Amino acid sequence: MNPPIRHPMDAMYPGIFYFHFRNLRKAYGRNETWLCFTVEGTKHRSPTSWKSGVFRNQVGPDPSCHAEMCFLSWFCHNMLSPNKDYEVTWYASWSPCPECAGQVAEFLARHRNVRLTIFTARLYYCSNPGFQQGLRRLSQEGASVLIMGYEDFEYCWEIFVYNDGQPFEPWKRLQDNSLSLDRTLQEILHGGVSPGLPVWLF
Repeated sequence: MNPPIRHPMDAMYPGIFYFHFRNLRKAYGRNETWLCFTVEGTKHRSPTSWKSGVFRNQVGPDPSCHAEMCFLSWFCHNMLSPNKDYEVTWYASWSPCPECAGQVAEFLARHRNVRLTIFTARLYYCSNPGFQQGLRRLSQEGASVLIMGYEDFEYCWEIFVYNDGQPFEPWKRLQDNSLSLDRTLQEILHGGVSPGLPVWLF
């Protein structure tokens, strides 16, 4: 969990958001993870800090360059204090790979003052047992793992996209795909994927 410290971007461009966050059944060509985040720090239940930004996967086989690890490296060096509690929220274009899920779970086990909620647009290799176990481990360590719905996509558009004042334009079958992904995720978190559920491809 020691990649070079990278600082987050403030936001992304509309074309990047629509391409990488679209929750298609067959999301071919989307081989990067974009991770939007908010962090709220509190002390004695009073807010002390708030930060948001965007990390992009650094392309390559080294998991330490993945967006999740870039966030943790930045967070540990710039915000984390044992004297505060933190509410961390991620909005990710893909769910984590097993290596990242394992390291994030270990981080949460060591830092009980950090609560993590992960909203994901799509499930990465959701029929692979290793990827499924990674999601279950995150849940076991207290992370809330959820599927992005219309309101989450709209929130990301408003907060993390250079939208020039333009409204969010939902794509066809956004909500149907979210509901189907949620059913798949619930199957994973409760022990396995039903053969009748769709396989999501990238």
